[in-house]
Amino acid sequence: PQELGAYDYAMRAMSHVWLLERDAADHALALLDKALQLDPDYPLALALSAWCWAQRSVYNWAEDSAAAKAEALKLADRAASRSTDDPLILAVLGTVHTFARNYGVARVMLERAVAIDPNAAWALSRLGWLDVYADRPDEAKVHFDKAMRLSPLDPVNFNNLVGLASARAVAGDDVGAADLFIRALQERPNAAWIHRNLAPALYGAGRLDEARQSLAKLLVSHPDITIRKFREAMVFSPDALDRMAAQMRALGIPEE
Repeated sequence: PQELGAYDYAMRAMSHVWLLERDAADHALALLDKALQLDPDYPLALALSAWCWAQRSVYNWAEDSAAAKAEALKLADRAASRSTDDPLILAVLGTVHTFARNYGVARVMLERAVAIDPNAAWALSRLGWLDVYADRPDEAKVHFDKAMRLSPLDPVNFNNLVGLASARAVAGDDVGAADLFIRALQERPNAAWIHRNLAPALYGAGRLDEARQSLAKLLVSHPDITIRKFREAMVFSPDALDRMAAQMRALGIPEE
């Protein structure tokens, strides 16, 4: 067709949204903006836009992480007011609220998504992340494993591996965490934000040369990374963040 509709723009954006890469998220937002120009109340476009803004916050792509998070929440609230029974939209909204640390709201939305569609692999994955942030690594593993069994060829499975690795890091197992972070990067080499987690895990595992190599790669994609920015973006528990921050500090990442 010569003229694309809001649905068409949203579908074009979808694959870019799930790459979890900076340029892809920017491209997705441009497409979603066109969708919302045609239909400002389109719930899917609103939810996906919210997710892209949340990515800017949590992956340290935005200079002002709080502003990106606020924009994500604003779009999420608009989407939620227009759709409460689409499992994909509920899963996206649950993710956005997770990054805003609204854990109770996030869990309600994600559990509702799974109740509507028991095969909603991404919603299960996001429940796994909620358990990681609550320092419940064993429960998190159950969710991630189920998500990957339901969708074994899912292009976002690298993020399930990141989740499994983060669960091991939360449990204090840096050796296991480092190996899983490396597997995730092998599946998605462009997801450079993983080095924020890999470098500290390698340090904790005593693999100092590899930790420095990982840090060097992190600084290419995030040259202005600081411990403060890391802590603002991430939503791990205070104890987990303190431990990771100490490892990053030992690697030479500045405080401010």
